[in-house]
Amino acid sequence: MTALEQDEFTVDELAARVGMTVRTVRFYAGQGLLPAPEKRGRVAYYGSQHRLRLELIRTLQDHGYTLAAIERVLSRVPQDASPAEYAVRSAVLAPWLPEEDEAEELDRAELEKRAGRAIDDEQLHYLGLIGAIQPLSNGRYRVASSALGHAVQLLALPVPVQVLRDSATIINEHATAVANGLTEVFIKAIWGPYQRGEIDHEQVVAMLGQLRPLAVQGLVSAFGHAADRAARRGVAR
Repeated sequence: MTALEQDEFTVDELAARVGMTVRTVRFYAGQGLLPAPEKRGRVAYYGSQHRLRLELIRTLQDHGYTLAAIERVLSRVPQDASPAEYAVRSAVLAPWLPEEDEAEELDRAELEKRAGRAIDDEQLHYLGLIGAIQPLSNGRYRVASSALGHAVQLLALPVPVQVLRDSATIINEHATAVANGLTEVFIKAIWGPYQRGEIDHEQVVAMLGQLRPLAVQGLVSAFGHAADRAARRGVAR
Protein backbone atom coordinates (compact mmCIF):
# COMPACT_ATOMS: atom_id res chain seq x y z
CA MET A 1 0.00 0.00 0.00
CA THR A 2 1.46 3.40 -0.95
CA ALA A 3 1.79 6.40 1.35
CA LEU A 4 -0.94 8.17 -0.63
CA GLU A 5 -3.37 5.28 -0.21
CA GLN A 6 -2.67 5.20 3.51
CA ASP A 7 -3.68 8.84 3.75
CA GLU A 8 -6.98 8.54 1.89
CA PHE A 9 -10.27 8.66 3.76
CA THR A 10 -13.96 8.46 3.16
CA VAL A 11 -15.86 11.29 4.82
CA ASP A 12 -16.68 9.02 7.77
CA GLU A 13 -13.04 8.03 8.20
CA LEU A 14 -11.88 11.64 7.89
CA ALA A 15 -14.38 12.84 10.48
CA ALA A 16 -13.26 10.14 12.91
CA ARG A 17 -9.58 10.95 12.28
CA VAL A 18 -9.96 14.67 13.12
CA GLY A 19 -12.52 14.24 15.91
CA MET A 20 -15.46 15.89 14.17
CA THR A 21 -18.86 14.72 13.04
CA VAL A 22 -19.53 14.01 9.38
CA ARG A 23 -22.05 16.85 9.41
CA THR A 24 -19.38 19.29 10.64
CA VAL A 25 -16.90 18.18 7.98
CA ARG A 26 -19.54 18.68 5.29
CA PHE A 27 -20.40 22.08 6.75
CA TYR A 28 -16.80 23.28 6.43
CA ALA A 29 -16.63 21.85 2.93
CA GLY A 30 -19.81 23.76 2.07
CA GLN A 31 -18.20 26.96 3.38
CA GLY A 32 -15.37 26.50 0.89
CA LEU A 33 -12.78 25.86 3.61
CA LEU A 34 -11.73 22.50 2.14
CA PRO A 35 -10.53 21.60 -1.35
CA ALA A 36 -12.88 19.40 -3.36
CA PRO A 37 -12.46 15.66 -2.66
CA GLU A 38 -11.53 13.16 -5.35
CA LYS A 39 -14.59 11.38 -6.70
CA ARG A 40 -14.38 7.73 -7.72
CA GLY A 41 -17.75 6.62 -8.84
CA ARG A 42 -20.18 7.57 -6.11
CA VAL A 43 -17.55 7.71 -3.33
CA ALA A 44 -15.61 10.85 -2.39
CA TYR A 45 -12.08 10.40 -1.06
CA TYR A 46 -10.24 12.91 1.10
CA GLY A 47 -6.50 13.18 1.64
CA SER A 48 -3.83 14.78 3.79
CA GLN A 49 -4.70 18.35 2.76
CA HIS A 50 -8.26 17.91 4.02
CA ARG A 51 -7.01 16.37 7.26
CA LEU A 52 -4.44 19.12 7.85
CA ARG A 53 -6.96 21.90 7.22
CA LEU A 54 -9.54 20.31 9.49
CA GLU A 55 -6.96 19.84 12.24
CA LEU A 56 -6.05 23.53 11.96
CA ILE A 57 -9.74 24.45 12.07
CA ARG A 58 -10.20 22.35 15.19
CA THR A 59 -7.17 24.03 16.80
CA LEU A 60 -8.59 27.47 16.00
CA GLN A 61 -11.98 26.45 17.40
CA ASP A 62 -10.32 25.29 20.61
CA HIS A 63 -8.66 28.70 20.87
CA GLY A 64 -12.03 30.47 20.58
CA TYR A 65 -11.82 31.64 16.96
CA THR A 66 -15.14 32.50 15.32
CA LEU A 67 -16.08 31.09 11.92
CA ALA A 68 -15.28 34.43 10.28
CA ALA A 69 -11.83 34.47 11.91
CA ILE A 70 -11.21 30.87 10.85
CA GLU A 71 -12.11 31.78 7.28
CA ARG A 72 -9.62 34.69 7.35
CA VAL A 73 -6.83 32.47 8.64
CA LEU A 74 -7.45 29.71 6.09
CA SER A 75 -7.65 32.24 3.24
CA ARG A 76 -3.93 32.84 3.82
CA VAL A 77 -3.01 29.15 3.75
CA PRO A 78 -2.59 27.63 0.26
CA GLN A 79 -4.70 24.52 -0.19
CA ASP A 80 -1.56 22.60 -1.17
CA ALA A 81 0.44 23.82 1.84
CA SER A 82 2.90 21.36 3.36
CA PRO A 83 2.52 19.80 6.82
CA ALA A 84 5.38 22.05 7.95
CA GLU A 85 3.39 25.14 6.96
CA TYR A 86 0.41 23.96 8.99
CA ALA A 87 2.68 23.28 11.96
CA VAL A 88 4.01 26.84 11.81
CA ARG A 89 0.51 28.32 11.48
CA SER A 90 -0.69 26.34 14.49
CA ALA A 91 2.35 27.43 16.52
CA VAL A 92 1.88 31.09 15.59
CA LEU A 93 -1.83 31.08 16.46
CA ALA A 94 -1.52 29.09 19.68
CA PRO A 95 -2.53 31.02 22.83
CA TRP A 96 0.22 32.72 24.80
CA LEU A 97 -1.08 31.46 28.12
CA PRO A 98 -1.79 27.76 28.66
CA GLU A 99 -5.40 26.77 29.16
CA GLU A 100 -5.76 25.67 32.76
CA ASP A 101 -9.20 24.18 32.13
CA GLU A 102 -11.77 23.88 29.40
CA ALA A 103 -14.28 26.66 28.85
CA GLU A 104 -17.92 25.91 29.58
CA GLU A 105 -21.18 27.30 28.25
CA LEU A 106 -23.51 28.46 31.03
CA ASP A 107 -26.71 30.48 31.23
CA ARG A 108 -27.06 33.43 33.65
CA ALA A 109 -28.38 31.31 36.52
CA GLU A 110 -25.67 28.68 36.07
CA LEU A 111 -23.03 31.42 35.91
CA GLU A 112 -24.22 32.89 39.21
CA LYS A 113 -24.27 29.45 40.79
CA ARG A 114 -20.71 28.83 39.61
CA ALA A 115 -19.61 32.24 40.93
CA GLY A 116 -21.38 31.66 44.23
CA ARG A 117 -23.07 35.07 44.12
CA ALA A 118 -25.63 37.17 42.29
CA ILE A 119 -24.17 39.08 39.33
CA ASP A 120 -25.75 42.33 38.19
CA ASP A 121 -25.44 43.81 34.69
CA GLU A 122 -22.52 46.08 35.62
CA GLN A 123 -20.59 43.15 37.05
CA LEU A 124 -21.51 41.06 34.03
CA HIS A 125 -19.99 43.72 31.77
CA TYR A 126 -16.82 43.70 33.88
CA LEU A 127 -16.51 39.93 33.60
CA GLY A 128 -16.72 40.25 29.82
CA LEU A 129 -14.19 43.08 29.79
CA ILE A 130 -11.52 40.98 31.50
CA GLY A 131 -12.24 37.88 29.43
CA ALA A 132 -13.76 35.76 32.19
CA ILE A 133 -16.91 35.32 30.11
CA GLN A 134 -17.85 35.71 26.47
CA PRO A 135 -21.51 36.39 25.61
CA LEU A 136 -22.90 34.00 23.00
CA SER A 137 -25.74 34.59 20.57
CA ASN A 138 -28.04 32.10 22.34
CA GLY A 139 -28.14 34.07 25.60
CA ARG A 140 -25.52 31.86 27.21
CA TYR A 141 -21.93 32.61 28.13
CA ARG A 142 -18.64 30.92 27.35
CA VAL A 143 -16.93 30.82 30.74
CA ALA A 144 -13.21 30.49 31.48
CA SER A 145 -13.36 28.93 34.94
CA SER A 146 -9.89 29.98 36.12
CA ALA A 147 -10.41 33.60 35.03
CA LEU A 148 -13.88 33.61 36.59
CA GLY A 149 -12.47 32.50 39.94
CA HIS A 150 -9.96 35.36 39.92
CA ALA A 151 -12.62 37.88 38.88
CA VAL A 152 -15.05 36.77 41.59
CA GLN A 153 -12.35 37.34 44.20
CA LEU A 154 -11.92 40.90 42.89
CA LEU A 155 -15.68 41.49 42.97
CA ALA A 156 -15.70 40.41 46.63
CA LEU A 157 -13.37 43.28 47.54
CA PRO A 158 -14.91 46.47 49.00
CA VAL A 159 -14.10 48.32 45.77
CA PRO A 160 -16.67 49.85 43.39
CA VAL A 161 -17.10 47.83 40.20
CA GLN A 162 -16.36 50.99 38.20
CA VAL A 163 -12.86 51.06 39.72
CA LEU A 164 -12.31 47.47 38.59
CA ARG A 165 -13.62 48.31 35.11
CA ASP A 166 -11.38 51.37 34.82
CA SER A 167 -8.38 49.31 35.92
CA ALA A 168 -9.22 46.57 33.41
CA THR A 169 -9.56 49.15 30.63
CA ILE A 170 -6.11 50.60 31.39
CA ILE A 171 -4.55 47.14 31.49
CA ASN A 172 -6.24 46.09 28.24
CA GLU A 173 -5.17 49.25 26.40
CA HIS A 174 -1.53 48.91 27.37
CA ALA A 175 -1.50 45.15 26.90
CA THR A 176 -2.79 45.68 23.37
CA ALA A 177 0.00 48.15 22.67
CA VAL A 178 2.60 45.69 23.99
CA ALA A 179 1.10 42.82 21.98
CA ASN A 180 1.08 44.90 18.79
CA GLY A 181 4.70 45.89 19.35
CA LEU A 182 5.80 42.32 19.98
CA THR A 183 3.92 41.19 16.88
CA GLU A 184 5.81 43.71 14.75
CA VAL A 185 9.09 42.45 16.19
CA PHE A 186 8.07 38.86 15.46
CA ILE A 187 7.11 39.68 11.86
CA LYS A 188 10.41 41.39 11.17
CA ALA A 189 12.70 39.03 13.04
CA ILE A 190 11.07 35.62 12.56
CA TRP A 191 8.08 35.53 10.20
CA GLY A 192 9.79 37.50 7.45
CA PRO A 193 12.94 35.33 7.41
CA TYR A 194 10.75 32.20 7.46
CA GLN A 195 8.73 33.40 4.47
CA ARG A 196 11.99 34.11 2.64
CA GLY A 197 13.30 30.62 3.41
CA GLU A 198 16.11 31.87 5.66
CA ILE A 199 14.95 29.77 8.64
CA ASP A 200 12.97 26.54 8.63
CA HIS A 201 9.69 25.63 10.29
CA GLU A 202 11.32 23.71 13.13
CA GLN A 203 13.28 26.80 14.14
CA VAL A 204 10.12 28.93 14.10
CA VAL A 205 8.16 26.49 16.25
CA ALA A 206 11.07 26.14 18.70
CA MET A 207 11.60 29.90 18.97
CA LEU A 208 7.91 30.53 19.59
CA GLY A 209 7.82 27.89 22.29
CA GLN A 210 10.68 29.64 24.10
CA LEU A 211 9.68 33.25 23.41
CA ARG A 212 6.15 33.07 24.78
CA PRO A 213 6.91 32.25 28.43
CA LEU A 214 9.98 34.50 28.42
CA ALA A 215 7.98 37.44 27.07
CA VAL A 216 5.20 36.92 29.65
CA GLN A 217 7.73 36.70 32.49
CA GLY A 218 9.47 39.81 31.20
CA LEU A 219 6.20 41.71 31.02
CA VAL A 220 5.23 40.75 34.58
CA SER A 221 8.67 41.75 35.86
CA ALA A 222 8.62 45.07 33.98
CA PHE A 223 5.14 45.86 35.31
CA GLY A 224 6.24 45.12 38.88
CA HIS A 225 9.18 47.53 38.62
CA ALA A 226 7.03 50.19 36.93
CA ALA A 227 4.32 49.84 39.61
CA ASP A 228 6.93 50.28 42.36
CA ARG A 229 8.24 53.46 40.72
CA ALA A 230 4.72 54.82 40.26
CA ALA A 231 3.86 54.10 43.92
CA ARG A 232 6.96 55.91 45.11
CA ARG A 233 6.14 58.92 42.95
CA GLY A 234 2.57 58.93 44.24
CA VAL A 235 3.62 58.84 47.91
CA ALA A 236 6.19 61.59 47.31
CA ARG A 237 3.55 64.06 46.08
